[in-house]
Amino acid sequence: MNSLSLPYQQTGYFSKLIIDYLNGDEKLTSFYSFPFNIEFFAQLIDQRKSIPINRVALVESLQTQYQGVAISELTNANILKLSSENTFTVTTGHQLNLFTGPLYFIYKIISAINLAKTLKNNYPEFDFVPVYWMATEDHDFEEINHFNFFGKKVELPKTQQGAVGKMKLAGIQDVLNQLNEILGNRPQTEEILKLFSFFYSEEKTFTEATRAFVNHLFGKHGLVIIDGDDTVLKKQMIGEFKSELTLQQNAKIIYETTAKLEALGYKSQITPRDINLFYLQNNSRERIVFEDGKYQVLNTSISFTEQEILTELETYPERFSPNVALRPMFQEKILPNLAYIGGGGELAYWFQLKQMFDVNHISFPILVLRNSALIIDEGSKKRLDKIGVSVMQLFGDTDLFINQFLKEGADVVLDLKNEENEIALIFNEMITKAEKIDTTLKPMISAELQKTLKTIQNIEGRLIKAEKQKEEVTINQIKNIKEKLFPKGSLQERQENLVLLFLLIGFDAIDLLIAELNPLEQEFKLIEI
Repeated sequence: MNSLSLPYQQTGYFSKLIIDYLNGDEKLTSFYSFPFNIEFFAQLIDQRKSIPINRVALVESLQTQYQGVAISELTNANILKLSSENTFTVTTGHQLNLFTGPLYFIYKIISAINLAKTLKNNYPEFDFVPVYWMATEDHDFEEINHFNFFGKKVELPKTQQGAVGKMKLAGIQDVLNQLNEILGNRPQTEEILKLFSFFYSEEKTFTEATRAFVNHLFGKHGLVIIDGDDTVLKKQMIGEFKSELTLQQNAKIIYETTAKLEALGYKSQITPRDINLFYLQNNSRERIVFEDGKYQVLNTSISFTEQEILTELETYPERFSPNVALRPMFQEKILPNLAYIGGGGELAYWFQLKQMFDVNHISFPILVLRNSALIIDEGSKKRLDKIGVSVMQLFGDTDLFINQFLKEGADVVLDLKNEENEIALIFNEMITKAEKIDTTLKPMISAELQKTLKTIQNIEGRLIKAEKQKEEVTINQIKNIKEKLFPKGSLQERQENLVLLFLLIGFDAIDLLIAELNPLEQEFKLIEI
């Protein structure tokens, strides 16, 4: 594999907020704790050492969650290391996407693994454990029940309600059949289907399948997978959940921070609720609201007085589920965490939460933009080389690039900017002469100039159109390669699935990418196969 790096700003796919954060813009410093720099981890380690973590409960919960899973020696060792005050975590999180969903799911975990290794190299007296937090309590089934491959959507129909982690994989054989049809007679088809069918079966839940499959992919690298939907872990949050129910202050704090971000010209990513908790049961996950002096569970007949809901919380903490605004605080409360690795949209909403963390006296992690990459197959690279186009030129608007490409490669000059300038000079001379005779003639001459310039622009457009017809084969090649590498005009990592890595790189793709991607570089990777 050969690789090139491209600054995130030049890709055109990352928000101004993220670019400003990466550039260290001073106006953002109040929205995070420490900038992403390896040297600042020393200060955060000192800070985290003074914050108590129930490590016994954490280790016991993880050991329980891993029962029945073929745990690697390194992962088992990492779980045991979490008992030590000198061990810290590097965390990423994601939904339970079917067959891991989009490629960036894989890149997030690779970033966590590699950052943990880098921290160990820089701070050998401490240990660092990469963690994947499974969003098992999420109820947005439509966001996780599919994956895209070769421009086709492979989807699992909805047959159940509630938190996705508890749902059985009913209908998974149909998904495997769809994938088989798309893959066809490729040499890797049988092994890919065998791999997926081993971990995804009708009797398993999304949580069970995701834990086992991700452990299979990353276990030898020491990844620890955690499920927050755990009674022992949620007991650690009873105090914070109680405050959320009775004080309802976190929404106001988040709104204040969001207003500051918006005043700086940035967009908000999340909208908090007065109560950022759901009530979780086997077949439902519904919001808790305070109405008419009682706590109501929406879309149900369940309601509580204040004393009743606090008793419920103490007795059944597992029934209370944080939403997107509160979940990060839950994570940081139970883990000795130093860094959170996420995509641009995720990090954007973490900026909205900094003040809430401060008020609740919970440590705020260093925010790390996950690695992003574009995998370029050999065939596409050869065709681009033959045309004389680099992959970097494909970032951005395709039509604008093709017009520029045609202008630069045409036998005659298609750009008529010089002609426009010469005509403008002639008309300006006419205006100067006319003003000496009759100043009322200037508007008429100026209007004629605009008409003439419009005519020249129309001529230029017709020249480009004629050149497009002449170079139709080349243009179609460019469009086809662009669509292949940037499906639906989006980044490959947002559209394609892990299957693509197996086909292009092989079944050791993850090991090779771990060797290739470095979260410290903070640049977009172009990887040529």
